[in-house]
Order: sequence, then C-alpha cells, then structure tokens
Amino acid sequence: MEPDAPSPPPAGEGTATVEAGGRGPARATGGALARARRGWEARVAAAVAALLAVVLTWPVALRPTELLVGHPGNDTWNHVWGHWWVGAELLAGEWPIQTPLLNHPRGGTLFYIDTSQAVMFAPLTIAAGPEVGYNATVLFGLFLSGFGAWLLARRVTGDAVSSAVALFVYGAAPHLLGQSYNGISETVCAGWLPLTLWALLHLMDRPTVARAALLGLLGGTTMLTSWYYGLLAGLAGVVMIGWRLLRQRAHVPWARFLPLAGLSGAVALGLVAPMLILFRLSLSAEDAVVTRDPEFVRASLVNHNVTDVAAFFTPSDRPSPDLKELYGEELVIIIYIGWLALLLAMYAWAGTRRARQLSPWLWLGLTFFVFSLGPYLNIGGDYRTLFGQRVPLPFLAFFEAFPLFDRISHPFRFVTGVSLAVGVSAAVGLRHLLRHLRPTPRLLTVALLCLCVLAETAVASPATLPVPHARAHIPAAYAAMRQDPQPGAVLDLPLTVPNLERAVYVWFQAAHQRPIPWGLNDPMPRGLLDNRLTATLIRLEASRAWTPSAGLPELDLVIGARTLQRQGYRYIVVHRAWYPPFKAERVERLLTALYGEPQAWPEDDLLVYTLGAEAG
Repeated sequence: MEPDAPSPPPAGEGTATVEAGGRGPARATGGALARARRGWEARVAAAVAALLAVVLTWPVALRPTELLVGHPGNDTWNHVWGHWWVGAELLAGEWPIQTPLLNHPRGGTLFYIDTSQAVMFAPLTIAAGPEVGYNATVLFGLFLSGFGAWLLARRVTGDAVSSAVALFVYGAAPHLLGQSYNGISETVCAGWLPLTLWALLHLMDRPTVARAALLGLLGGTTMLTSWYYGLLAGLAGVVMIGWRLLRQRAHVPWARFLPLAGLSGAVALGLVAPMLILFRLSLSAEDAVVTRDPEFVRASLVNHNVTDVAAFFTPSDRPSPDLKELYGEELVIIIYIGWLALLLAMYAWAGTRRARQLSPWLWLGLTFFVFSLGPYLNIGGDYRTLFGQRVPLPFLAFFEAFPLFDRISHPFRFVTGVSLAVGVSAAVGLRHLLRHLRPTPRLLTVALLCLCVLAETAVASPATLPVPHARAHIPAAYAAMRQDPQPGAVLDLPLTVPNLERAVYVWFQAAHQRPIPWGLNDPMPRGLLDNRLTATLIRLEASRAWTPSAGLPELDLVIGARTLQRQGYRYIVVHRAWYPPFKAERVERLLTALYGEPQAWPEDDLLVYTLGAEAG
C-alpha cells in the first residue's frame, strides 16, 4: 500500500473486508474490528498528545490559577486579558467589540485577535477564571496540533505507529513552542490545519454531503482560530486539489466532488464572514484600539519580523533575528525545522514510488517555505542584494496584489505549513524504514525517535523546554479599588516599562475593572506625553541626573495633577519594586507633595494615591 493512494482504502481501513472474500457477515465483522482498532489507536494518540502538551508547559497544568503559559515579557498579558474581557462581555450580554476600558479617556473599537477561542472557552473562563480559560486554550492548542498531525499522517501512511513522529515533529515544533513562549494563544492552536487537510483527503476519496459539511466546519474553524492558518488551509487546498487534478485525475469523482467542495466553501464562508467583517471594520474604525496601517505592516516586515533562511536549518540556541539583542524584546522568531525530521522526510522523498505519492506534500512544503521567507531574501541576518537592490521574493508580489496579504506582518508563521509537510513525510519515511521490524521493536524504535525529535528541539533550536510561565498574581490593592463606589481610571507607574511588559497593567484590570490609558502593544499615549506631570514622571524614570525640587511642586506640575483628575483618573499606583530605589524615592516625593500621603500595600510593595474629583 503506497502512501496516500486514493483508490483502495488505506491500510487498516478496509483490509478486513478484502480478506473476508466479500461475504456479508465476515465483512461486517472485519469492518467492526478495523473500526475498533482505529478507535483504540486514536485514543492512544490523543493521550500521547495530551501528555506532550502537559510536559511542554510544565508545571502550568498543576497550578492553572497561579501560572500562565508564556514569558512575562511578551503578549501573555494581552491574551489572558482578552479571555477575561470576552468572557465578561458575554456574561453581561454584550458582544465584545467596543470597550471603554482601554485608551482612557477615549475608549475604542476592539476585535480581540483570539475572539473565537475566547468564546469557545468562555464557559470555563467565567466559571474558573481567565487564568484557567487562557491556559486551557494554550494546552488545547498544543494537544490538537499534535493529535491533528497524527490523524493526518495516519490517513496518509495507513500506519498508526509511524505517524507518532508527525505528532512530535508538528505538535512540538520549535516554531509552535516559540509562539507559546510569546504568549500568542491563537497561533499556538495549529491543530485545525491538519484536521482540515485530513477532511479534504476524505472528501476527495469519497465525496458525501456529510464529509463536505465536516470539511467546511473544520476549514471555517481553522480560519476563525487564526487568519494565518486559514490562509494556509486555503493555499494547501489549492495545491492538493491541483495535484490530484494533474496527477490522479481518474482517482477522484470530480463530477460529485466539485459541487460538494463548493458546499464546503459555503459552510466555511458562512462561519467566517461575520467575524471577518467585524475584524476589518474594527481595524478601520476611527477609534480603533488596534490598527494595521500598511506602512506599519511594511516596516514590520522589513525591520522586525524578518525571516532568516539560515535559521531554518542552522542548529543554534539563539534565534535569528535576535529581537532581544536588537530591540530589547523578549519575543522570539523560531523557524528551525529539525534535521532528524528532515532526514526522514528526505528518505521518503528519495524513493521513486514514494516520491510520486508524496509529491503534494513536497509541493506544500516548498510553497509554504517560499511564502515564509517574506518579501526580501535574508540569509544569515542580512538582506541579499542584486544590482544594488534587495532580492524580491514571491511574497512581495502577493503583498502588493491581494488585500488579505497586505495585512500579513508575520510571514515567518508560514513555517507552520512547512512543519506539517515535513512531519507527514517523515512519518512515511519512518514507515518504510522500519517496515521489516517486528511490532515490539518497531514501537520502541518509534518511541525513541520521537524522544530524539523532542531532544533536538530542546538542544539544537532556540525553543525553551518547558515553555516559560508568568505568575498570574494580581495585587490585592486592585481588588480593593473595585469596591470603591466612585468611578475613575487607574494610572500605573512606572510609565516607561517596555510595551509588552507594561501589558501586565492591562491584566491587573481584570481585578479593578476600571479604565486605563493603555491600548494593546501601543506606544506611550499622547495624553501622557502632553501632560506636564506625567511627562515629568517619564523624565524622572529616564534620568539619573535630574532631581525634583525638595520644595513645593512647580505650578505646571500642579496643573498637570489637576488635569489628571479632570480627565477622570481616580488612582495612581506606584510599583516601587520596578524602580531603582533612588528613583522610587523621587517619584514618591513628587506625588505625595501633589496628592497627599498614599496608602501603602507592603505585601506587594505598592503605593496607591487616591485622587479626588476635580470640577471641570
């Protein structure tokens, strides 16, 4: 049985019927046994995928209310806040699209980028808290990625044991662990993509209405979970169908498949269209909290979200580009594929007959690889030039020509499709490599190879195992603010904490539920730069040489303090531990002269200044 042969059923999906000689009772018995075996295999694979997700994020599963998957200097805070906000809005009977909680005093329109998963896990978020809802989302994403890759590889190879390597290659891919490190929950959930391709293969082999509806549901869910993965699924579908049309035309009942494929597209569009419309409207709204300005996207592509070709293949514990070295950010771009998986895939591609059957996966891998390189060729951290100009790549043409592509600022995420193609091909290679071994040695060999894949990720890639975690702790002072009947916003200090680290102030909002001046990943709000008091605080945080007067504050600082009150600020919170001691002393002296003595919260090393209402 050659991999992905469409006409006869894959191994394990009909062999009992053939052996029964066509007799009815024997055929039924054989089919039942085959289904039972496949069900048992799927349960074992699901258990392995779940265990792998727990190991990769250890010890979060033990302390889901105390810890958060993801580095505390990354998008972790924004995403756990998003789960809280969506759950709170739904509980209040509102759809989460408008919020007064961010960008005080303006508020704004916001489509939380992981709205779909936040809605899926809203019952858990409401019942057990946003920490649990967020962690469950990430753990489920890792689990589904591994299990989905196994299911697809099982469909292609007909071999449950060898398919385990795809579970590890894709479910613990360095890139996926990098997204977990970054705390970006929507791109951690890469499992709907292989499930969509699995459903597409089934529909092409035997088109039925039920299979078409399932493909539409899975494809729509893939796009709702992540616009990137939805685009990958669409590209993969075009490649797979095109390959069958060119190379195995007689094996697909096209007259029935094409109308049903149209039905799948209609189901997917029905799911996706409302959310896509809301998303695009939120970006173009006058009061948009998050924007995707084309010039910003272009600058991100060229200067920040760079894809280094060498990083796909070079073992290293440092990412390239190294955003921490370049910009002081904790975000990581990890695209390392892994040589063990690549060698198994190359062994599969090397066989003439296997290569013929595997060619769609090779084309898929190459397609996603080319798009993942971004707009210009970068090797070893430097852009390559030709005749004094950067070497353009196919991504640039699509970026210029198609509306959806002009919003893509992270082309390196296409490596997800590369990992999937390599994982499926590696399973085929492993199946053929071990086909002469008896079951027990074969099982042990596959288990050892899977552990080697995991070890290579830990040792030879920039991924961190297990994924770092952040403390979900919110100081008690914020819960006390919620009990205050007088409304008003909260201003946290220091002001000049890096954007992603400063997002912890957004997370604290889950306790006090009051407006704050920050958006999501935005630079310093204009209102804080223009106010003389907050501008002075920024200067205090940045300077070692300047010290405020020991006497009464200057008149413009008093005016700035009263302006904050008129703008509706109720509390200023000073996180003393986040300042050098001498700066904390300066800030405290200035604010105490303006607002009086603060309330101290020594257990969290906080000072809280309460601002009275100021007449307009």
